[in-house]
Amino acid sequence: MKKTLVLFLIAVLGAGLSFAQTTSPSNNKSRPHNPRPHNPVPYVVKDECFGHKLNFGFSFAPTLNWMYPATTGFERDGMCIGMRYGININVNLTPRKSYYVSTGFFMEQLGGKMKFLDNITIPIGNHTISTTDIRRRYNAHYLTIPVGITLKTKSLRDFFVIGNFGLYNSFLLQATNSDTYAFTNHQTGDPEYWTRQKTQSTEAAIMKETAYAGLGLEYSITRNFRTGFTINYAHSLTNYFKGRGKAQNNFTGEDQIAKFGYLELVLNINFL
Repeated sequence: MKKTLVLFLIAVLGAGLSFAQTTSPSNNKSRPHNPRPHNPVPYVVKDECFGHKLNFGFSFAPTLNWMYPATTGFERDGMCIGMRYGININVNLTPRKSYYVSTGFFMEQLGGKMKFLDNITIPIGNHTISTTDIRRRYNAHYLTIPVGITLKTKSLRDFFVIGNFGLYNSFLLQATNSDTYAFTNHQTGDPEYWTRQKTQSTEAAIMKETAYAGLGLEYSITRNFRTGFTINYAHSLTNYFKGRGKAQNNFTGEDQIAKFGYLELVLNINFL
């Protein structure tokens, strides 16, 4: 009897210990647990700056233009809005995408305003009128081929800082003038009168050389596709007018001299 009781107590005690082990916190699979710390996912660089020797793209730039007159009696009379657009071509000169020779083909429209004294006879009806006070707006269209250098930094989370400088080589396609006159009709004695007319210009030079420089930012959308924005300042090195007696002020006989200055807001899309 005693032996049976002892065996029964040992069995009960063993079962209790087994139950306690299976329900203890260390073995409870359903209990919440703290996740192990893990390293953040590394940033994936879309463009590691190793690229093709040649890439091309499209460029569009609204411009703010003005003229610098250098003829006696000529004054700048405001600014005009123009544009430049076309295809840009970049030749990569290094293993990385950091140093380019840039060129392309662009259409460029520039304008400027000046006021001056001149002696022009205007036929109005059966009368001819002489005028001296003139305000003129100049408009010119060019085919432009730039030659320049573009520098780009290493990738800063897919952003690149850009610097560029060079020359715009431009060939005149068309030039027009829009005039506003102030005059007194000496035949009828009528008071001062204003009129405006647009004429084809024969005074603009066929070629224009312009220096430019600018800074900007570029973003790599994919490994082979980038978009960027730069701000350029450009200043023409050559006279807008033909000069040498071919474009003169009738009032003074002096050759007309003026140069362009303009600010470009350039949007580029490049395929690498």
